[in-house]
Amino acid sequence: MNDPTMQSADESLLFRPIRIGTTELTGRVIKSAVTETLCDEGGYVTDELIALYTEWARGGTPLLITGATHFSTYSQGIEGSMCLDDDDKIPGLRRLTDAVHEKGSKIFSQIFHVGRQAVPAMLGRDVSLGPSAVHELATGVTPRAMTADEIRETVEGFGQAARRAKEAGFDGVQIHAAHGYLISAFLTPYTNRRKDEYGGTVENRMRFLVEVYREVRRTVGADYPLILKLNGHDGLLPWRKGLGTAELVEVARRMEREGIDGVEISAGHYESFGTFIRGRWKGFARTLVGKGIGKGWPTSQRLLLRLGAPLVDAVFNWRAGYRPAFNLDYATEFKKVLDIPVISVGGFHGREDMDEALDAGRCDIIGAARAFVSDPHLYEHLKRGVQGPRCNACQKCFATTGSARIGCFDPVVGAETRRMLKEEAQLPGAAGA
Repeated sequence: MNDPTMQSADESLLFRPIRIGTTELTGRVIKSAVTETLCDEGGYVTDELIALYTEWARGGTPLLITGATHFSTYSQGIEGSMCLDDDDKIPGLRRLTDAVHEKGSKIFSQIFHVGRQAVPAMLGRDVSLGPSAVHELATGVTPRAMTADEIRETVEGFGQAARRAKEAGFDGVQIHAAHGYLISAFLTPYTNRRKDEYGGTVENRMRFLVEVYREVRRTVGADYPLILKLNGHDGLLPWRKGLGTAELVEVARRMEREGIDGVEISAGHYESFGTFIRGRWKGFARTLVGKGIGKGWPTSQRLLLRLGAPLVDAVFNWRAGYRPAFNLDYATEFKKVLDIPVISVGGFHGREDMDEALDAGRCDIIGAARAFVSDPHLYEHLKRGVQGPRCNACQKCFATTGSARIGCFDPVVGAETRRMLKEEAQLPGAAGA
């Protein structure tokens, strides 16, 4: 239904162009990364993955950022994820980028290393890697500290993955340095206890990120758009030395000087109890263990979650209950000091919150993930002032990440999504129409 009180599309900043480096976007609402679980076991692109991205592009989305794309054995976080480990992945990824470009959207590849937060048993290996051998509470796994040689190989791996992304036709790359994954773990004192040049001072803890950025920049060239995903706050419990917003703003300032073209602000580690994906957690723990990535966790961890599921849900709801625009306060602090575009992601579902954030100058671009899962044509619906299927943050998609293919699993909202796509498939511009 149209809302007569809403700004017109011509008035709203949401639909005005903006540049990220050398790439111009047609609007300021983007699809942030969300795990698709749609590649085959080798990490190759499938027709289903292309169909999903084609649908997002058909909805007019200015920029699509892929889900976490790995590039080596130890960088992989889940089965079915995109992969940039070899040049033989390039042809399939070129099919993906061509399909998106044909519909008029841009697409960035998010490159990441899961680091200490991997569940090795699910991936057929016996260890995860991190800056230090600090037990990971959420997964029940203690990583092995990376050697200096492994760090150098990983830096090179990021660079080669970015080269392949560029050759495959991606319009830019996002380096994932948030959420407690490998780069984030190097930045955070609690997870980085190293005594060498990669640990200790903030300069040393940033060294890995800077080396990754410089190697990526070397492989893709000065004019290729590179953005960073960064925490606005680690959100760790008080007795664990996490990073606060002021410290992370300084990280972003340093990366701006290095030449990064934009930064997307999120929050939290796995051990922050869900602060990077706030929601309504009822039933989450049992779903995670029974149908999600928790199936591969150690037996003791699974049993503990099953027995304490109501308590776990209550703790998550206390720590990370849903609220709109939940990372915007963090993004605002980055916006105050950075000249590059600042993207705020998390809890954006409707025009009012998006317009308010942009009009107040609190960020430059709105990122949404679950909102695009429930409504793949979100951008076009926002532009027309039409309410499409709306995510209710039930967390079922999050609980089944890595074990189920992407989709809206709320029975009511999911049915609305399927009905909307069926109806709109007959509209002009629809794939195959």
